[in-house]
Amino acid sequence: MTGPVTVFLTEAFLPLSQEIGKFGAMYRAEAEALFGLEFVQAAVARKVCVATETDYGWVLYLAHKGRRMIGLTSSFQSRTENLENAVCSRDAYSNIVEAGHSVETVERQRRASIVYTRAGTRVLALAQARGFNRTVIRRNYSHWVESGEYGELHLYSYLSPPETMEFGMLMLHSKNPSALPIDPTKFLLYALTPWPVMHRQKAAGADTSPRLD
Repeated sequence: MTGPVTVFLTEAFLPLSQEIGKFGAMYRAEAEALFGLEFVQAAVARKVCVATETDYGWVLYLAHKGRRMIGLTSSFQSRTENLENAVCSRDAYSNIVEAGHSVETVERQRRASIVYTRAGTRVLALAQARGFNRTVIRRNYSHWVESGEYGELHLYSYLSPPETMEFGMLMLHSKNPSALPIDPTKFLLYALTPWPVMHRQKAAGADTSPRLD
């Protein structure tokens, strides 16, 4: 038997628009888990948001209508790299909150970052889906940690644990004798699992504990 078609008022999409707007993008699978498949399909059909495929899963970002709903007038660069970094930042934020840490600020413009407190220490967290440039990170460490503004620098990415460990070793044991030494107690790396993959693993009963290298 065919059921009725649900018609949503435009204002009904505000909570979804706000969720997507927190970091600029969210996984479609996560949105469907929070709001329901039919609701997300309607949001895409009504051009509140746009769905696009990335290497890590389908991602939603706000179309002009959705951006206006949450008071945004500027355009969003919907390049795949930007979307991947946005959902990586969202996953990093979730990991930080689930660990019980107190988030101070989320910065999306000048320097995409999350500032939080861990064991009484103020932490600067950066998230980038495909990993980081060593020169840039060493500069950030010097500017933000060595200066004393933050106690630690944490990096979150979708690199595998072996790739994350290799990056960490290259940072801590530079072949350049003049390179700024990095204190391993103030420099932590996290290998995140993308939301869709993690929740498929949870459904299958796999261990999805956060990985720290």
